[in-house]
Amino acid sequence: MDEPWGISGPDFVVLYIALLGAVLLLRLIVAGVVASRALRSGQERPGPPPTVYQLAYLAGGPDRAVDAAIAALVERGQLRVNSYKQVSQAGARPSEPLEQAVFDAAQLKTTATLRGHGRRSAAMQALEAGLDQRGLLASAAAKRQSRTFGLVLQLAVLVLGVVRLVNGISLGRPVGVLVFLVLVAAVLTIVAAVRRSKTGPRQPSAAGQRVLGQARTAASGPVPAGALAGGVLLGGAAAAVALGGWAMYPDEELSAALMPPTGSFGGGGSSGGSSCSSSSCSSGSSCSSGSSCGSSCGGGGCGG
Repeated sequence: MDEPWGISGPDFVVLYIALLGAVLLLRLIVAGVVASRALRSGQERPGPPPTVYQLAYLAGGPDRAVDAAIAALVERGQLRVNSYKQVSQAGARPSEPLEQAVFDAAQLKTTATLRGHGRRSAAMQALEAGLDQRGLLASAAAKRQSRTFGLVLQLAVLVLGVVRLVNGISLGRPVGVLVFLVLVAAVLTIVAAVRRSKTGPRQPSAAGQRVLGQARTAASGPVPAGALAGGVLLGGAAAAVALGGWAMYPDEELSAALMPPTGSFGGGGSSGGSSCSSSSCSSGSSCSSGSSCGSSCGGGGCGG
């Protein structure tokens, strides 16, 4: 029997399913191996001690760095939070680049919105470049190469299926199952292309993990707040948020107000009789960054 390419339709379908599965498995294996090697490889190169925002990036990516900047500005009174969990300018413009990016965007914005501005800022790119130069981030090139390799394999399988489909149609053969499989291959190819185009936050390398671990050990050790330990300035809201997230912010009510919706436990919650809910603060008032929501909104209300 004269079969296209010397392979019958059912046999080709089985072979094509096997190819789809094999390529998908190979992509996962290659991605895992590359990620593992990238995290282990690289030595820390000499350079200045990491800043609190670089440590925040190592601990939680760009969003954590922005959170730490917000915490620092709120603590210093340069930003304030109103009863609707919106952050606005309240003092002089800071000099630190990331803090400037956050401050400039703080026009009655939520933490989630400020994170978006911070991720796209030139200051964040410079911060990431500094970590990269020190060898504290895993290689982005290796990840991109592995995803390119996976995309090429996926595209090759798609082309093979399309060519066989066209050939089958021209010969008047039944191609219903093959049409479905080609559609599956097309979807997998699109997913692979999207993954390749997205970089995502860089992960800390082994050297970056060591630096982060040293900072966390120093921060939890018997070192006075504000003192240098391992080259890192300890103490303050920025350091607490950088290493532990908003859950570690020293003021619980401000922590709840500044925490993005996905991690918050709802607005209006308070302890005792003082809170920064809408019942105690008008929409035009805000909580001073120099004190907690409770102390700012209790009694005479929020300074306004």
